[in-house]
Amino acid sequence: MRLEHFNHIANLIGLKKKSREAVWLIEIDGMTGYAASRQLDISQSTVSRAHARFRKALNEINQLTPYLPL
Repeated sequence: MRLEHFNHIANLIGLKKKSREAVWLIEIDGMTGYAASRQLDISQSTVSRAHARFRKALNEINQLTPYLPL
């Protein structure tokens, strides 16, 4: 995933800075949610909710892809 795509989805769902960084660490760097929460000093719950929102948005976009004009 390219940075611009990641940021577009994060902007659409309104991820705050720390949550966005945590989701990036999980999705792009392959870090666990626990490790991301410890590195950024935020709760695992916050990281988990942000990641779930991001994945849901990404899945919804992917489901719409066949219907979008190229």
